[in-house]
Amino acid sequence: MRLLFLHQHYYPETVGTSTRAVEIVEYLVKQGHEVTVVTGIPSHPSTMRNGESSRKQPREEMMGGARIIRTWAYGSSKPDHFLRRMATYGSFMITGMLRALFVRGKFDALVTISPLPDGIAGWVVSKVRGLPMMFDVCDIWPDCAVAVGMLNHPLLVKSSFWIEKKIYDHAKRIGVVTRGFTENLVAKGVPREKVILLPDWVEPALYDSSRVDRDALRQKHGLEGRYVVSFLGNFGLLMGLEVILETARIVKESDPNVLFWFVGKGVALPMMEDRIREWKLDNVRIIGYQPREDVPGLLAASDALIVTYRQDTITRITVPSKIYEYMSSARPVVAGVEGVIKEIVEDARAGLVSETRNPAELAEFITRLKADPELSRALGERGREYATKHFAFEKVAADYERTVRETVEAGAVERRG
Repeated sequence: MRLLFLHQHYYPETVGTSTRAVEIVEYLVKQGHEVTVVTGIPSHPSTMRNGESSRKQPREEMMGGARIIRTWAYGSSKPDHFLRRMATYGSFMITGMLRALFVRGKFDALVTISPLPDGIAGWVVSKVRGLPMMFDVCDIWPDCAVAVGMLNHPLLVKSSFWIEKKIYDHAKRIGVVTRGFTENLVAKGVPREKVILLPDWVEPALYDSSRVDRDALRQKHGLEGRYVVSFLGNFGLLMGLEVILETARIVKESDPNVLFWFVGKGVALPMMEDRIREWKLDNVRIIGYQPREDVPGLLAASDALIVTYRQDTITRITVPSKIYEYMSSARPVVAGVEGVIKEIVEDARAGLVSETRNPAELAEFITRLKADPELSRALGERGREYATKHFAFEKVAADYERTVRETVEAGAVERRG
């Protein structure tokens, strides 16, 4: 197949959808397909805040066997708010669409990866170039934008939902990352047979904690003698990280030997730093993003891994990719969540879940795991087994390739009809 991908974020950006795009593109190339990617120069708000990559990237190059074409998109390291975020997404929607309309070559299908502005661009490119489109939905827009307060004007909200429905109607196949996303789209009138579950994936071999020199890593990071409860990833507004800090406040009173270790960055960082100072949480430590290749070691150096989400309709159907990495590392999961994440952790019997996000209950979970190494070991092993069975890269990537092929075939049938 000759495939055209359209997505704003790609290497060297490290946000989740960028990593997803890079890995699936390289897989498809290895399967013998020709892939061209139209993307933007680094522009994601977290990329700009962290200064993790330069905007001075080649406008065209070969990478991983695919042809990468970059176009300009607005990016700013200033504090994130609605207008700057919309300028970032809106600029690529226009420049990416124009570049994809005129990129040379014949293609069998267009694969567009969310958010919704990319879907709008893909919708136009698909119609003008006559290409069947697969829409890979990693975030439910505009629901997510409404949930975090980024989108609240009634007319804009109504227009966004109308556009979303048009894109779903046009796409031949829609990939979604969670079962909850499937139900969300079906409730909006999307035919169930058009929606394919393509979850985020993990390479279990990379997260094999038994292959890590745990003692050396703990010494390197100053973790010796502590029971380490870790949160790795983006400090986002929907994460409910204030719940973890409240949990740390409770645990500190009963067991100051427990260390809450945050690895990452994000818009919630100022709030976290304020709470740490106000509550004198000397049992909380924060370090910035670490190289991707170091993440398995950081997980292995931990004793338990924690995840929370605020209570919201959108968080009930969302699953962060960190869950699969947590489980693959064979460490017990402590979760303050409901919805799909709760279902996965409980189905795998990989951790302890507080559906109410009660800090006292989460603190009790941590105390129990610290006192019962055998329970921790059993939860961790079951989690790794479950992640290997359901979320291994090779399985999901093969499903992704099949979905793209179905998109091509659906387009061919439509043309013949």
